[in-house]
Amino acid sequence: MYLGRARRAVALLHSNHDPAAYELLTRKHRLKIVYTVHTDAAALLAALIAVQHAFDHLADAVIIPHLGTLEPDTPWRVVTAAADLITGTQEYPVWSALATPPRREQ
Repeated sequence: MYLGRARRAVALLHSNHDPAAYELLTRKHRLKIVYTVHTDAAALLAALIAVQHAFDHLADAVIIPHLGTLEPDTPWRVVTAAADLITGTQEYPVWSALATPPRREQ
């Protein structure tokens, strides 16, 4: 839990991302963006890019606002091997997306 400080986060933004939704998520989840990636790469490559930058920048979270609820076989789940994954609709704590159902937003 990160009660007293903002979490370090990497942002992965699609070219048609909604800046207002992105800002809302960063405030809601108390994120300090330490690196931003702008990419329209295929999901598998983009997920690997997010993981690499999470490791490189010691990020606690990766925010990908254009994603919603993850399907069981999506490559985006690999991000939780490195950090919490925050999508436009849910937060997947580190390792949880690989083992358990996602945590619902309040």
